[in-house]
Amino acid sequence: MHLRYINKLGISKDIELTTEPLSIGRSREADISLLDDKVSRVHAGIRLSNGAFYLKDLKSRNGTFVNGERVEDTVEVKAGDRIQIGSTVFVMENASKEEAEAQAFNSVEDAMDDGKGYSTILKEIVEDITPSATEAAAEEAAPSASASTPASIKISRPAIRISSAPQTPQDPPDGTSPAGKKKIIIKR
Repeated sequence: MHLRYINKLGISKDIELTTEPLSIGRSREADISLLDDKVSRVHAGIRLSNGAFYLKDLKSRNGTFVNGERVEDTVEVKAGDRIQIGSTVFVMENASKEEAEAQAFNSVEDAMDDGKGYSTILKEIVEDITPSATEAAAEEAAPSASASTPASIKISRPAIRISSAPQTPQDPPDGTSPAGKKKIIIKR
């Protein structure tokens, strides 16, 4: 399990959670030191117990929040939970960023080893994230399942369109550019 956050310099940090307790606070002695006036010297701690991770608010002045709810004492945290301490938001993740990127890269390599090309793989990715016409019609016709999302707000997914570079007299007639590259346009 990993704890991911972005520090004050805008750098993404990925902390591996182990069997050792982890302290978060403003103090230099904290395992994760946050330079934030809203964070107590020793603000909160995370530890592994009975196969699960638990977050404990250590009587902090401004509180610790998990998924928007204030932690009174101790709460179990799992993958996908958002922990807010001061102005910093941590996200619990199953895999580190590097592991996730390596897994995605390996799956593309495996697909290419199976004979798929870049355009086929990209098409499959686009189909996975873009709803079909029948799914889109069903989403519009169905009432909003979430009471917290007003009906007037429409959530749109980006549309990805692959087009060939415009042909010039030097371009081959098959529609590819001289380097054989295609142009990818993402529209919101």
